[in-house]
Amino acid sequence: METVYVFKNGYLRKKNATLFIEPKDKDEKPVYIPLKNVSSLMVFSEVELNKKTLELFSKAQTPVFFYSYYGDYIGCFYPVEENKTGEVLLLQFKHFEDLERRIFIAKEILLATAENLVRVLEDYLENFSSLDESINYIQKLKDSYHRQNTIASLMAIEGNIKKCYYKALGEILSRKDFKFEERVVRPPKDEINAMLSFGYSVLYNVVLAEIFKTSLEPSISFLHEPNKRKHSLQFDIAEIFKPIIVDKAILTLVNKGMIKKEHFREVEGGVYLNNDGKKILLEEIEERLERTRKNEHGQNLSYRTLIRYECYKLIRHLKGEGTYSAFRL
Repeated sequence: METVYVFKNGYLRKKNATLFIEPKDKDEKPVYIPLKNVSSLMVFSEVELNKKTLELFSKAQTPVFFYSYYGDYIGCFYPVEENKTGEVLLLQFKHFEDLERRIFIAKEILLATAENLVRVLEDYLENFSSLDESINYIQKLKDSYHRQNTIASLMAIEGNIKKCYYKALGEILSRKDFKFEERVVRPPKDEINAMLSFGYSVLYNVVLAEIFKTSLEPSISFLHEPNKRKHSLQFDIAEIFKPIIVDKAILTLVNKGMIKKEHFREVEGGVYLNNDGKKILLEEIEERLERTRKNEHGQNLSYRTLIRYECYKLIRHLKGEGTYSAFRL
């Protein structure tokens, strides 16, 4: 399964049970895309579509995500959910309402995330010995998760871990003419923030597309507050994979000189990727999503499949068929 990214202005049509993308520029060739092996569509251009196209997406169970000119997420069309069950919905709600059970899942997500952050930094220890201090500090903060009994206190520690981690990332990237001091979202104030914001936004929807394929209800989460965002569960699961997929992709592109200053533009006090920059980052993210790794049962799975497998592990935990253990590198 793959994600299809649409950058050309055009028409999305249904032709013979296949998606037909017809560019508005008559000099460009149309494209036929069978949706059988498509996980989702992400649209970054101006497109027109009709009800028949939506029926095609619905029948193929293919969600479509729409982004603004600057790469900000706008919204999505997602098909009628065929996999949802009342049983899992009730179990999710019960685990959310029971603070002890909610805290267990939230802690496991945060513990795995912290360990994955450390693994990313450890890859650069040989050339940046000062990272050892950041790694030790993150480990110390991670150990304090076990003593917390509220979501607010867990999130406070998580914020301190991320602050330390991003500072360490800035140190790694500083040798490559990219300045990065802190995470700033709205608007991104530099090139690294621009890539992080765009990459995370894409990964959130990669995760959401996988959640849609399971019986989990995407609006009920455990770490993030559900009342803040409609599909908050995607943020819970994405936390585990952000350092592995997006952060590593950015580090690779910068360190290999594959992304340059010319791939960005300054707009209204912020810095954003241009279309060429978006395509470069998306290609690296896609390549990483298709890389394989063995799970705890020895199965060789792509990272995209591991994201869905994470959902299934959570379902088994909710049903009492196993204890949830989040993915770790």
